[in-house]
Amino acid sequence: MTFEDLFWPWLQGASSIVITDPYIRMFHQIRNLMELIEMIAIRKAPEDEVSVHLVTCLDEINPDKQQCNLAAVEGAAAAAGIRFTWEFDDTGTIHARHIVTNTDWKISLDRGLDVFQKFEMNDAFSLTNRLQGFRQVKAFEVTYLKVDGALSLGSTSRKACS
Repeated sequence: MTFEDLFWPWLQGASSIVITDPYIRMFHQIRNLMELIEMIAIRKAPEDEVSVHLVTCLDEINPDKQQCNLAAVEGAAAAAGIRFTWEFDDTGTIHARHIVTNTDWKISLDRGLDVFQKFEMNDAFSLTNRLQGFRQVKAFEVTYLKVDGALSLGSTSRKACS
């Protein structure tokens, strides 16, 4: 299971993607975000410009590190023609995790992007470190919703993985 399997059919052709996940705080969560952006960079046409906007919550324990990591993602994404931006929701009301595109798809994610079991990230020679398809996944659900511009619900398909 890879982010390409889970997301690309619904992200393909989108020029604007909004990710809402209040838990993009720790290193592994930001790495998952970076891997999603890498997948978009590899799959999109070189001439296509894509905007990815993240709505998350500020890490109360280490906000400087979180912002530094998000800035690093922004710089890396720019090199691939992806405009990455983020904002911190300070209302304390966001909980649901989802991805919405300007191609009328909403991908509801019960675990957000955090679908992989823990693996050794410091081993450069480990395939689980380099390739998502070699990682074990946690139990999670993804729901794909076709919505119109007003975000009214349309047809639904569901995929559960464990």
